Amino acid sequence: MASCVLDASAVLAWVFDERGGVSVEKVLVESALSTVNLAEVLYRCDEEGMRTDQLERDLVGLGISLVPFEVADARLVQEVRGVGRREGMRLALGDCCCLATGIRLNLPVVCGDQAWERLRLGVDVHPFR
Repeated sequence: MASCVLDASAVLAWVFDERGGVSVEKVLVESALSTVNLAEVLYRCDEEGMRTDQLERDLVGLGISLVPFEVADARLVQEVRGVGRREGMRLALGDCCCLATGIRLNLPVVCGDQAWERLRLGVDVHPFR
């Protein structure tokens, strides 16, 4: 059972051994990742020249639960975006999808953006950097 939702930036920090990646590694086994954010990870890894044909299976093998992005999540995206705008933040679509998944699953979100902590969405935010 997952105890947090990972943003694509968290997975990518771990994959590319970036700052904060070690912190992410500690929670991989108990994490969920939205299929939208999985698409972001695959896209970025491909852009960097990595082979991605086994990446999904590798992530699942590490304990990451892949969570389908649902219609309810899509409806929450507009709310998340609105809250971000009221706080003066321009959230990317993938960011909104990650936060919406965290809201639906009632799980904290692990992300790379400390500004997300200001968002009042009813979900805890834990920056990994």
